[in-house]
Amino acid sequence: MKKAKKQNIIIASIAIIIVVTIVAYNYSYDQTRQKGFKFGNDLQQIQEEVKQLQVEFNSKITQWKEGDLSQQELEAFSKEHVEKMQNVILKYDELIAPKSFAPSVELFKLSTQAQLDSDKEFMEWINTNDESHSVRSDSLLQESFDYEMTALAEFNAAKAGLR
Repeated sequence: MKKAKKQNIIIASIAIIIVVTIVAYNYSYDQTRQKGFKFGNDLQQIQEEVKQLQVEFNSKITQWKEGDLSQQELEAFSKEHVEKMQNVILKYDELIAPKSFAPSVELFKLSTQAQLDSDKEFMEWINTNDESHSVRSDSLLQESFDYEMTALAEFNAAKAGLR
């Protein structure tokens, strides 16, 4: 009888260990999913902010080209735009990215920095009428696009579990 009781205790202990292990695994998996979901939302929010800032900047340029905005007004707006973009760039460093997504975050950050540098060169072209700034602005814009496309590819690869 003692042996059977001891066996039952061992079986019950093993069952408890198995149940605790399953619960811990499910909890860990759920926590990882939630962190990944938050990261994805935070990154999307940053990208939307960048997009909105660029739409506003391009809108002001259009207004300036059409004569609805003075050069001084455009310059004042541009200074605000640069500050806002610099603040957005800092948000990439605040992201808590899963390890496999870190390269894509860095590329998104580089894309945004190149976009900002392009905008600065564009404003320098407007201020100086020096064509080299326009060329540099276009080059940086292409660089920004290239970083963005590579970042998206990296992000999707990480999302698919290929990284």
